[in-house]
Amino acid sequence: MGINAEGRFASYYDLFFDRVLRPIRRKNKEIITAHHCKKIIDLGCGTGAQCELLSANNLSLIGIDNSFEMLQVAIQKKIYNASFILGDAALDIVNENSFDCAIITLVLHPNDSATIKNIINQSLKLISNDGIIVITDYDNETINRGKIASKIIQIIESLTIDSHRSNYKTFMNNGALESILRYEGYEIRETYSFYHGAIKTCVIP
Repeated sequence: MGINAEGRFASYYDLFFDRVLRPIRRKNKEIITAHHCKKIIDLGCGTGAQCELLSANNLSLIGIDNSFEMLQVAIQKKIYNASFILGDAALDIVNENSFDCAIITLVLHPNDSATIKNIINQSLKLISNDGIIVITDYDNETINRGKIASKIIQIIESLTIDSHRSNYKTFMNNGALESILRYEGYEIRETYSFYHGAIKTCVIP
């Protein structure tokens, strides 16, 4: 099996990004606790760091990712109440309405508009009638201090493969996370900002 773009850095991912993503993961945990979610699916779970943080709450966890290398790192963490599944197609084996919460962290921006909408709609099918989706991705900063974080993000994104980089630019040009969700008609229950608005978490539906 070939190594995809993200997989090349799997063994270093936590080292470089854990501190940056930690406040987001902690907020996700707070949201999940506040909504009394017990069964969680993490779409694009990467190295399983979010599942690892949630495992202390004795939740039922499933992580899905299309990077074999990332999942190997996740599996090595031996998170006792988490299962990890390879591939987007794995969604076909997960029952609809099975989860209280779906987590989507920094998954949308590398995809084109049609795929973004499909990811969200698929996620809506996975959660129960009173379930939630917790989506985190880039947003357009509203104050000057956010521009520093945005510039760092731009540098990171400039190092990605062509399709990822192109979709990121389209994502930002379309208004980024909150604007895209509102334009597509999704109901946003809660919003949380990180790094002065450069990254945002939205809870739907």
